[in-house]
Amino acid sequence: MPTRLVTLLGTLVLSACANPPGDSGGPPDAGAGDYDLPSIPYTVDAGAPIDAPRESWTFVPVSDAHCANGTSTGMAVNLTDRSKRVVVFLAGGGACWEAAACALGTATHITDTMGADPVLAEARAPELAALFDRDDVRNPFRDASFVYIPYCTGDLHAGTRIQTYDWFGPKKVEHVGARNMDAYLRRLQPTFPQADRVWLSGISAGGYGATFHAWRVQKALPWARVDVLNDSGLIINTQGDGRYGTMRASWGMEFPPGCTGCDTGLSAVLGASARLLTAPRRYGMLGYLQDGTIALYFGLEGAQVQSGLEAARASAAPNVKTFYLPGNPHVLLSQPEAANGAGLTVRGWIQQFAAEDPAWDHAGP
Repeated sequence: MPTRLVTLLGTLVLSACANPPGDSGGPPDAGAGDYDLPSIPYTVDAGAPIDAPRESWTFVPVSDAHCANGTSTGMAVNLTDRSKRVVVFLAGGGACWEAAACALGTATHITDTMGADPVLAEARAPELAALFDRDDVRNPFRDASFVYIPYCTGDLHAGTRIQTYDWFGPKKVEHVGARNMDAYLRRLQPTFPQADRVWLSGISAGGYGATFHAWRVQKALPWARVDVLNDSGLIINTQGDGRYGTMRASWGMEFPPGCTGCDTGLSAVLGASARLLTAPRRYGMLGYLQDGTIALYFGLEGAQVQSGLEAARASAAPNVKTFYLPGNPHVLLSQPEAANGAGLTVRGWIQQFAAEDPAWDHAGP
């Protein structure tokens, strides 16, 4: 879950446009839609739609979204009128749930202020070209609007608690990733009133966040189908040494509604999310079978990571598929041409995922 190498791209030409993508200018209809989850009570106190230049990254301050140090942050958007489709991406960057780990920097940005410059630099990173490159005809998302949500709360985007750690004296850390998502959705709902498809994606900690929040995004945008693409946020149990309980207590983790077993093991979150977001929605999880980063954070051996991933595949709902590669690296989207033994690449599997290809299935050893 380390910070990705960020390389700034060239400045894009800005072009002003008045209304949200696909919007006629009238107020959005936030009523129930074809994909609503009516049994779950969740409402969005919608704010103003985002007005931003088309096909250029723009930082949108969101005062109610906070980093761990208490400063406000925001999100980056790259809007287009090419389609009514949207990619919402959640960034990764480690986690911490005890004073020593937080002090040692196992969670990125928890002492940083994530304003326009760092957020835009991350959104433009070449490692995300598989999702955000509009000029690559191989990219199935190239005609979508893009939303980049930064990560600076150290809680897998799932927290609701302001914690005080004894870290060279008392230090408050705002593990408020779940509340941040509520704040972002207050702007995203009125911005995409005619969206018909949303791909909710994330890398590492962001992959966990996408899994935790799929139901929330679906409730906020009930007229759009929400699919999840999770890269290396491996939904497996941690070592049974009490760390999962400490995570839950430190962060005030918020689980998908109705999740049974989530209090005792992280692996239950995948099934809970899939039970809410049923077919035709799709959920794809990519990972290395013995991911060394996940092993380190979860207190596992590589073989235990592999056993957890194999169990996740064996018990997956029909609309949940996995793409595994051998080895212990971390994150696959930055290596889209990496292939399994049958020659299917990461890019090819994602193309199948996005294109409704019936051949999309579990892949890898």
